[in-house]
Amino acid sequence: MLINPIFYDIDQNSEDWDELRLKKFTASMASDLFMDKKTKGYQNAITKVAFEVVTGKTQKQFTGQWMDYGHITEPEANENYCIETFNELENGGIWVINEWVAASPDAKIIGVNAGCEFKCPSFSTYREYIEQSDKKGSVVLPKDYFYQVHFQMLCTGWEYIDYMPYLHTNLRQLLTRVKRDESIISEITMRLEDAISDVQNLVTKIQR
Repeated sequence: MLINPIFYDIDQNSEDWDELRLKKFTASMASDLFMDKKTKGYQNAITKVAFEVVTGKTQKQFTGQWMDYGHITEPEANENYCIETFNELENGGIWVINEWVAASPDAKIIGVNAGCEFKCPSFSTYREYIEQSDKKGSVVLPKDYFYQVHFQMLCTGWEYIDYMPYLHTNLRQLLTRVKRDESIISEITMRLEDAISDVQNLVTKIQR
């Protein structure tokens, strides 16, 4: 897969952002590609992209209270990251590799080839993060997010992504730097190529 991304400096969840994500595999779908092809997760991912290709439309996804909370809290997480690290951030935008693949990380770190991914979890999930973190506040990423940030590094070419779960300034701050792993990047690339082929086959089956 030729990696020559085009960067669009647009806001997440805007109409333009939704339009650029249409008909594509995105980083939030990365873990689905590592499921067995017979699983519901993998098949849902293939179905979503194929039906968007044929119809030109996407089905609105219902969001839960914690996802809504995450959208509201993300600017606060961004500000807190800058205070904690002394880094400056700019819009992560969306990075489009080709007609099939794109990623929209939360932020880019100014001055280095790297970015950030923020998560604003529930109280209980944040406690789990704290319980299993080391003394420096580093955590082991859940599998879904591990593949998500590497998918983002595939699309952006970044050398690392700072992963930060955030809930409130009064809580112990956690931060994990996930360095680029070329073996994971290669595996994601292979799985994408396979998934694109499956989408093309499904498109042939469902289109009028």
